[in-house]
Amino acid sequence: MDFGSHLGRPIDFRHRANVVVAIIIVSTGVAAVVLWLSGTSASVLLAPVHAFLIWAILREIDPDHQWSAIAGAVLAGAWVLWDMPLSTIWAIGGLIVATRITTSTTGRRLLPLDLAVVTVFGTAIGFTGEGWAAGFGIAVALYLDDRFRGENRLPAIAASAITAIGTTVAATVVGAFPETVPDVIQYVAIIAGVAALGLLVREPAVPTSRVDARHAAFIDQARLHASRSIIGVLVFLMTILTGADSEGLLTVVAGLWLAVLSNEIETIRRRRR
Repeated sequence: MDFGSHLGRPIDFRHRANVVVAIIIVSTGVAAVVLWLSGTSASVLLAPVHAFLIWAILREIDPDHQWSAIAGAVLAGAWVLWDMPLSTIWAIGGLIVATRITTSTTGRRLLPLDLAVVTVFGTAIGFTGEGWAAGFGIAVALYLDDRFRGENRLPAIAASAITAIGTTVAATVVGAFPETVPDVIQYVAIIAGVAALGLLVREPAVPTSRVDARHAAFIDQARLHASRSIIGVLVFLMTILTGADSEGLLTVVAGLWLAVLSNEIETIRRRRR
């Protein structure tokens, strides 16, 4: 069977954890509709979307453990149901794309169509500060993917450059960059920064999960470390760029902490064997 895309990855509902996540998302959606009909703002309807997105991020940066992704989905869904501040779903989607490309959980080289779609998406999400950060992260991920494969493919390098330039131009045109130094919420920046530091300096445990491909290869540890480092730095940068609105990123920051905690637990467990 030929794959139409080497970026997408199907969700296999034969795995119990995926069924659990589906139940969480559906339940969150039902609760969101009830709250909306009761007079809560329409933003509550994004609860199942955010639950899915945080789950998806954690599946890329913590592929060996289902519990962290499930916990992240529950936290994200509950956060939105409480009608708390939100970041743009496009920026979070950009983080997922950047981590998937870097970790290479599909195990396959991106096709020309994948590169084109990713380039357009990375450029289009640059209409906000956090979107620009995610778009630039996608550009970095495209470059790193080519380097990890030991290749020098012109399409991949071109896609990386075009995405970096495109998302920056988009952010500049719409005025997404702050004209003055943002009024940073210190506690958000601190907890995001510490999580980013943990992802940078702590090497992940050697992955035991296999890539979703037709060959039985394990996820590469160096790729996983790079992916975790990239998302940590990007999220920290987002908390600076969004300033007073950075509380909307707390669901993503919580996801980073779950990944850090999961890795420490796994490291301790393996040492005790």
